Amino acid sequence: MLKEIAELRYLSTVKENLFELDEESLKNFYYNLVSARVIIPTGEGRSKGALSIACSEIAKMERGKLVLDRSDIGFPGRDLYEAAPIIRKRYGPFCLLVNSGSGKALIPLIDSQKLAQYIVDTGNNKDYKINVLTSDPDSPLAKLGYKFGTTLLLKGKREHEVGEEGIREFRERGILGDIYELGSAVLFEALAEAINNDASPEHLKQYIDNLTIDVLKTFDNPKAVEFLNAITDELERRNACFFGGLGSGLEVARMTAVRIGHIKRILGDWVYVVRDTNLPSPRTGDIFMVISYSGETEVVVGWCRNFKRMGGKIISITGNENSSIGAISDLNYVIPTEYKKGEPNRFYLKATFLLSPLPIFMVGRMEQRGFSIPEYVFKWYQSVISII
Repeated sequence: MLKEIAELRYLSTVKENLFELDEESLKNFYYNLVSARVIIPTGEGRSKGALSIACSEIAKMERGKLVLDRSDIGFPGRDLYEAAPIIRKRYGPFCLLVNSGSGKALIPLIDSQKLAQYIVDTGNNKDYKINVLTSDPDSPLAKLGYKFGTTLLLKGKREHEVGEEGIREFRERGILGDIYELGSAVLFEALAEAINNDASPEHLKQYIDNLTIDVLKTFDNPKAVEFLNAITDELERRNACFFGGLGSGLEVARMTAVRIGHIKRILGDWVYVVRDTNLPSPRTGDIFMVISYSGETEVVVGWCRNFKRMGGKIISITGNENSSIGAISDLNYVIPTEYKKGEPNRFYLKATFLLSPLPIFMVGRMEQRGFSIPEYVFKWYQSVISII
């Protein structure tokens, strides 16, 4: 691993935490997913994004599952209590798949409570399972998972470790929930690959280890650091940033936009995700960051061309050389990824990891200019938004 990346200890911690997963709980977690005909993912913020990347791949797999998201227009009910019997009748048994590091996030807690109440009222604990991934074994969501399905514990940031504020702290522990969210993204992707291959539960740790090693190899290429530094050059400027993609690419874009947004908003700039209702027209000098495996998705190519015509700059991550999006881009980075249609695609997880050091690069650049951002600023901003 390159020196600049090796200094980012949080990436090693992600690997260590995955290694420490309890094997019996992992097997039960996997069994509930395999047994379900339908998966309903729930979470908030980047935890939901990490889950959605894998669920998007599961939905596209030939041997995958039906994935129903609570935010979908056609979801058959106002809540899980109302929807549970309808989903069971139409499609079969289902698993509510929860990702919440704190185990207290409001949306997944409400979803889990509603389904738990339906299970209690009907006495049917066979067709409905609640699978919870969290860091806190004593949290409300963890307790619901223990009672109505499975709770799997994945460590996040180790709060007892006291580090220095600023860039040294971020290199060691990431920004906010980086360690947990990246770890959960690897876990769910590994489970998707295991389901696709009809793997035995005894081999799950091998899938996780193999995937972790492959993803971290992304940083063996010196061009990866060059690319991150080049993006940092652009993000230092006073501009608005737009992020986009479709499917799994959009989930990667959202996760990245949240992290970049913490810093850009402190500077007085704004960050947007395409197709959101508050999306303004770009101005000359604004940035559009795109994630697309093929680099040929017609809608995304159209967005890039329009953005370019309005004077914006395109930064893209693609999985193929010589793509249309790559040709339009001012900066393009290719992550070569073997992919067979109908199987999970590791490209999106690799793109998530590739972009994860970007806010830390930004903080480091700002410290060189005499402006330090301690983590409590991020926590304050996040707490204000959560109250609203």
